[in-house]
Amino acid sequence: MLPIIALLAVGTFALAADPADAHWQKMFEVMYGLPKSPKDSRLEELKALIDEGADVNMAIGFDRMLRVGETRADLRATGWPLDAAVQQARLDMVKVLLANGAKFHGGELAQGALAGNHDESLTMITVLLQAGADVNSRHESFSALMWASYKGNKNSVKLLLAQPGIKIDDANSDGHTALMTAAEQGHAEIVEMLLKVGANVGITGRGGETAARLAQKTLAKQQAIVEKQQGIISRLRSK
Repeated sequence: MLPIIALLAVGTFALAADPADAHWQKMFEVMYGLPKSPKDSRLEELKALIDEGADVNMAIGFDRMLRVGETRADLRATGWPLDAAVQQARLDMVKVLLANGAKFHGGELAQGALAGNHDESLTMITVLLQAGADVNSRHESFSALMWASYKGNKNSVKLLLAQPGIKIDDANSDGHTALMTAAEQGHAEIVEMLLKVGANVGITGRGGETAARLAQKTLAKQQAIVEKQQGIISRLRSK
């Protein structure tokens, strides 16, 4: 399934496509794997497209559909080849794009912390940091540190905490920090890592909750599940 941004973009492109702009149309198709094919040749297609002179920094997603008389220049760009590759955990495509001058647009590192499994995320974050990504950049109001803490990715958290300028107590749109997110998800080792570097335990979210309160809520939910399961086991054994 395509990410929401891609689904929105499909509709945009259906109206906006200019037959003369083959590079633009092809870039969108390559980055989102359209049309679907049993053989993944997207990396080779991307390299060929770049060799043809395609701009790796062209926008492939926009904020809305085109209106009559408008061109893509009238829209606000919201998606580029690099962030599409990051979202899909396509490290091979990310490396090719960066090697050919792809620029950061703000959310790639955070997206990298969210994409793929723990090892894929760690490798993606490493590559993006080496290429100059902003360690405190956001995606959906989460920084890379927040997403890594949410996912329980200890190695990514360790790497991010070692970066100069990392903002440990930055909060997302709910007012939750990385510490609060890790506490809520029950990631004890990450909570300890954050505490060791001075994460603030007293910060409250928009609902007035602290990291400790979020951890308590999670514990209450888990205890309710345990009690329910114990009831099921007792009932079954009584038959």
